[in-house]
Amino acid sequence: MVRATTIANTFIELAKRDGVSITNMQLQKLVYIAHGWSLALLSRGLIQDRVEAWQWGPVIPSLYRNLSRYGAGEVDSTIPMLGEQNLKPEEQALVESVWKSYNQMSAFTLSTITHQENTPWSRTVKESGLRSVIPEGDITEYHRDLCDEQIRRKREPANTQSDQ
Repeated sequence: MVRATTIANTFIELAKRDGVSITNMQLQKLVYIAHGWSLALLSRGLIQDRVEAWQWGPVIPSLYRNLSRYGAGEVDSTIPMLGEQNLKPEEQALVESVWKSYNQMSAFTLSTITHQENTPWSRTVKESGLRSVIPEGDITEYHRDLCDEQIRRKREPANTQSDQ
């Protein structure tokens, strides 16, 4: 596992590469989503930082502190870090896949996705209140269920009307 700032910096570099702007809130949600998919697909967490249930969805407090100077504006440079951390090839591929799937979504859309009923965020808020740590087991279970749902959808035959 790496620091959340390592994953955020990877997303910032991908945004620069693709000529796309990225905000603090988008980074928060993208890092959280990548962590969830890592738990489900790689059977291990991507980040070592805790994730909390804040008003606008999952937030990584350490990352929030590093990005707070941007407010709601565009994050235009990587976060300075002491000691470089490198991603394993499968982690880099996962982050790039998350980027490809979610990079066109606004901060509001990403926040809405994480606010849906029965998400780890909504369960944590109901059970423990805002600013509580979202249990990693809940994140894992939720993303594994998403994987299972996507697999089921791909296996279902296309709905076609038969001639009568």
